[in-house]
Order: sequence, then C-alpha cells, then structure tokens
Amino acid sequence: MTSIQQESGVAFLIVVSGLPGAGKSTMADALASRLGAPVFNKDRIEASLWRSGITAESNSWQVAEDLLGTLAGEQLRRGQSAILDTVARTKTSRHAWMALADELEAQFRPIECVCSDEGVHRERIEGRTRDIPGWYELTWEDVTDVRSRFEPWETDRLILDAVRPFEENLDRALDYLSA
Repeated sequence: MTSIQQESGVAFLIVVSGLPGAGKSTMADALASRLGAPVFNKDRIEASLWRSGITAESNSWQVAEDLLGTLAGEQLRRGQSAILDTVARTKTSRHAWMALADELEAQFRPIECVCSDEGVHRERIEGRTRDIPGWYELTWEDVTDVRSRFEPWETDRLILDAVRPFEENLDRALDYLSA
C-alpha cells in the first residue's frame, strides 16, 4: 500500500494525460516509483495489439483504452492504486475511468501534462526514442493530429507544464494526490 493510500485508506486511479511529448510517461513513472503503484501505458498496450493483428483500422486505440480500464479495475478491486499513462483524448474514455473509480470507491485523480512552449514541445518529440516494440516513433505531425482531435477536459484536474522544472511538477503532483 502506498503512503498516500495508507494516509487516506483509499485507492487512487490516477490518469496522467496530455499530448505526446508533454511528459506523461516521465511523470507516470516517477509517480509509480514514489507510490508503489503500477503504470499501465496505452501505447505499449496498443503496440501489443498491433503485434497480434489488431490494427489502427480495427480501432486498436479504443481497445487499448478499454484494456486500461480493465487493468485499473483489477487493481482497484484489490484496494490498490493504479496509474494510467495515456493521451486520454476522448471524454468517453475519461468518463468511463471516472465511473470505474466511483464504482470501486477509489479516488479519481486526473493530471494533464502540457508543454506551453511549442518549440520546446517539438524538440521533445523530435529528440526522443521510446523503443516500444511494434510501435512507431511519433513525429510533430502526429502531435498536431492528436491535438486536432483532443477533446478538452470538463473536470477539475491538475495541469503540469513541461517547461517547469520536473521536480517542481512532481512535488505538485504528490501534493495534489495527498490533498
């Protein structure tokens, strides 16, 4: 059980969302290390689906987002927290995860990672290699495509800007989870 869970007695469903290259995975991994909770990464799940023949044309992204809910639900049913690392671009997915947390009496804590400096954001995308088997490295054009289809959040959430120092953002996230 995490220290935050120990203090509250409640499991958390933490959704770390935002456009590609905004620092989601880095934040999700840091939170996992601090909280002792697993991270379920949408891109890794979707890459696994692709390797099994479930392609983008078969709505692999939706299957991957549904699987995120399934995996998180198993953790929450055990009274354990889970972290979802995903763009979370649709309201439908977000509402499903919020309902899951509510049903299982867990705290729903969304975090949106942004990068307010487009030049920095573009450098982050163009300079990274994620090495996900069966997945491609995203381009700036992919980011602009995702941005055009991203549905704005309608609920309260913590917004972390990648131009801020990482440790500051991590401290803010931990404070948000403790509140």
